[in-house]
Order: sequence, then structure tokens, then C-alpha cells
Amino acid sequence: MKVISLISILIFSFQSLARNSGSSNRYQLLSGVKKSRDLKTYWDKKYRNPRYVYGKAPAKFLANNFHYISPGSTVLDMGMGEGRNAVFLALKGHNVTGIDISSVAVKKSRKLAREFGVRIKTVVASLSKYKISPGSFDAIICFYYVDRALIEKMKTWLKPGGIIIFEAYTDLQRNVRNFENYSKKFLLRQGELLNLFKGMKILKYQEPLHLNEFTSSLIIQKPE
Repeated sequence: MKVISLISILIFSFQSLARNSGSSNRYQLLSGVKKSRDLKTYWDKKYRNPRYVYGKAPAKFLANNFHYISPGSTVLDMGMGEGRNAVFLALKGHNVTGIDISSVAVKKSRKLAREFGVRIKTVVASLSKYKISPGSFDAIICFYYVDRALIEKMKTWLKPGGIIIFEAYTDLQRNVRNFENYSKKFLLRQGELLNLFKGMKILKYQEPLHLNEFTSSLIIQKPE
């Protein structure tokens, strides 16, 4: 009886460990780390590559639609990374503030800005903790950075009449090679982007299914 009881305990412990490990692994498949406080370390390591991981050219959706942002706007780039989008908008005459948790990425963004002869304001911080006053920006851009807890904050950070340009992968991206285990937490559900910004004017929305990548893209305007 004692042997059977011991075996039962071991089996139960193993199953519990497996469940907890599975949950942890799903997070690690996206970030490569176990705890959120280690995100900075992870991204710093990723961006330490001497080349620009995502290139120097802006995201295509931004390059095709930047004209929605009024000339000379104050712009927030959320999760700026190495600065490709921030520098692009600075070249168009905007006053850009880029925020990213990675000090390595921010350093590279400054280097990119110098390369193109523009200035951008850079901040090393977690957007979930960084304090931004209401109505601080004419426009906000957010590319491939999904944090649903920030959506309402984004609306307050924006001035009346301001513009948000948002693009991220949808959960269909998990069908693409090397994305199979990407955590759904950081992917948009199909059609979700429209619901996240209810009450704002839709200027442009697209969620194509015929391309090699599955993205959801939105341009919206805050009511005056």
C-alpha cells in the first residue's frame, strides 16, 4: 500500500509540474525568458546583433499611410525597437518620442537617427510603468507590440482629433513556419483590432488573407 501511495504521489507531482512547465514554455516560446522582469535582458540580447534585426526601412503600412499624420505632429512610437519607424517619421518633419524597454535597441535607434541626420527623443522604459500625461501626443504608432492593458491608456495619451496607426500579427500567423508556437497572448484575434478601439473613427482597416504574413492594420482618429 505504501508503495502504491508513493507512486500515486509521484505521478500527481509529475503531472502538476508538466502543467506548470507547459504554461511557462508557452511564454518562453515568445520571449525566451521565464519572468517579465527578464524581458529587458532578453531584448537587449536580441538587439545586440550588430545588424539591424528588423532592418532600417519603416514598416510598409506606415510608409504607405504616414500622410494621415498632420505635418509637424508630436508622435509616440510604442515599443520603438531599433528606431526604423521613429526615424522615418522624424525625416517627415515630426517630433518623435520612442519608448522601448531595451537600452541596446534605444542606443541603436539613436545611431540610426544620426545616420539619417534627424533627432528623436528616446526613453528606456516599460510602457506599462512609464507615466505619460493625458493629451500628450498628436499621433501614436504601435507596430507588432500587443499589450491589451495599454489600449485605454493610448486613448488618453492622444489629443482630441489625434491619430493612431496600429499593426500586429493575428493568430493566423501561427500557421506560418517558425511561428507555430508563438503565444496567442501577443497575437490579435481576427477582427479584434476593431473592437479594441470602439468609439474612435476608423480611417483605414485591413486584414488581408492572401499574403505570406497575417496582419491586422488600423488607422483611427480620436473624436474632437
